Amino acid sequence: MKDVTTLLSILIFLGVLLRFKINIGITILLSGIVLAIFKHIPLIEVARAFYVVATAWETVKLTLIVVIITYFVELLKEAKFLDRMVKSFSEIFSVKFFVPIFALIIGTLPLPGGALISAPLVNEGMKKSSATPGEKTVINFWFRHVWQPTSPLYPDMLLASSILGVSILRIIFVQWPFSVLMIISGLIFLIPKINCVNCTERKISKSAFYNLILSIMPIFIVLSLILIFQLSIILSGIVGIIYVIIVRKLMPKNLIRAFRWKLLLKLAILMFSIFYLKHTFIKTGIIDGIYVFLNEQNFPHFFILFSLPFAVSLMTGAASATVGVSYPLLLPLLLTPQLNNANLFIAFLGGWSALMLAPTHLCLSLSMEYFGAKPAKMYSLLLKNVIFLIVASTFWLLAVFR
Repeated sequence: MKDVTTLLSILIFLGVLLRFKINIGITILLSGIVLAIFKHIPLIEVARAFYVVATAWETVKLTLIVVIITYFVELLKEAKFLDRMVKSFSEIFSVKFFVPIFALIIGTLPLPGGALISAPLVNEGMKKSSATPGEKTVINFWFRHVWQPTSPLYPDMLLASSILGVSILRIIFVQWPFSVLMIISGLIFLIPKINCVNCTERKISKSAFYNLILSIMPIFIVLSLILIFQLSIILSGIVGIIYVIIVRKLMPKNLIRAFRWKLLLKLAILMFSIFYLKHTFIKTGIIDGIYVFLNEQNFPHFFILFSLPFAVSLMTGAASATVGVSYPLLLPLLLTPQLNNANLFIAFLGGWSALMLAPTHLCLSLSMEYFGAKPAKMYSLLLKNVIFLIVASTFWLLAVFR
């Protein structure tokens, strides 16, 4: 019971810091330090853990991946690939396809607050639509996140792979239904909201298709190298960066401008903090203590697997934090001793469903602000999609993993 109380205290502490808009990386790091103090870890050991975590290959590798991929995305923006993508999509597709497809393409990239990039396009495409600001917000936000459960470029996927000790492809094998169900939900609840009044007929040209292919080529190359040729994400990202530099003939000033060191530093701190918290969980033995308590109290495993990621995700609004905080706690259930597909599915469902509702989720808050949406009206539509996702996922779980 003491370990459970400690965990709840840490989660409340984490939530309070986030409520006061403290940087999430700093928040998680402080939570790890407080946890160590609660468990009476000597201060010298708390300090020594900084060196241990910072020099661990696991930490270095993941941080390097995140920095390279983020720089690749920033370089795409600097080289005007995203601008060209906007223009070519608007020339080819009707509004019902143009709006979600663009968001789907942008969604392959792990952009912090990336929904804000697709928001202007969604707004432009739906300029003659009768959709409300709340509906535009959900359309932009929902389709932007379709690929995150299955994209190897997202830090949370990398974290899960590292924590669980399995390949990213193994995780994709378990989580792919979420992407499919999100598309189905969008077709049912969101596509009907996209309409166009007094729209003129589009004139599609060969140049538009040519520009479309050119604009998505860097993303296609990186994803192909990872998924088809199984090249490391680090090397694939570097190849993508070199491709952009050569094709667009970028100058040193462009490369420097794309290097947003403040953003990269924040991401590096976040990665370190998550691994520090993971290290502290293991060092204090709180994982075993909570697992033993929950078993003694006969809590159903599915409840534990769903509720813990749900709580962390709702408070942090960050998939990386959800995986980094909750998965180490759930390791006895996720690895039995090999990866338990059904349990991973439940844990991801808990975290993901909360993430799509969390007001602390940067993409959601930015979309609401951009479109000027009222929370009540926005959530009434968003809840329909999340409830559909939970119900449909439950049926899939019972049918496939029984």
